[in-house]
Amino acid sequence: MINEARNQLQKVYDLMVIEGRPGYEQVAFGEDTFAELLTFLKMVPRKEITELIYKLSAQAPAIKVAELYNVLCWSAENRGGIALEEIQEWFYAKQARRVEIALQVDIFPSNSMQESQRILEEISKKFRHLKHLCVALRREVDHRLAEEESWAKYRRDTFALPKEMTPSILGIIKDIKRGKK
Repeated sequence: MINEARNQLQKVYDLMVIEGRPGYEQVAFGEDTFAELLTFLKMVPRKEITELIYKLSAQAPAIKVAELYNVLCWSAENRGGIALEEIQEWFYAKQARRVEIALQVDIFPSNSMQESQRILEEISKKFRHLKHLCVALRREVDHRLAEEESWAKYRRDTFALPKEMTPSILGIIKDIKRGKK
């Protein structure tokens, strides 16, 4: 059964084509890719499918494995059984392949963008051959962080009391709320 599942998964990978120049690669899906993927999913238990796919994908390029996780996470019911938290832990892994796959799945290393920046710096130093992937994800992290900071500034500026609210004005407002004039 495990060999049949591996062969079926290989059919899925064979229908996935890597396009673009290095550093700007993306995966295109052949016409029957999703039908073959559904066949694979019927063959395997949903429990621990994240690790099962990883183990059965030893020969597949990391970008194809990551794209398969993306398709299942973001297109399938119940995320296709994929445990995003488990993939997120791969950012801390000692195995370069797990880190390489995690860097290409559409998730951040942490919910905190500052922590994500730190993790990506560590990965860049530890796995120099993955630096180009770290740079790409770091751009997204930096963008998200800038967005969060913009929103925080907007909220502070919008919802803070205006500087011209002196104690006498605040007193008048309190009187109005109490029904006095």
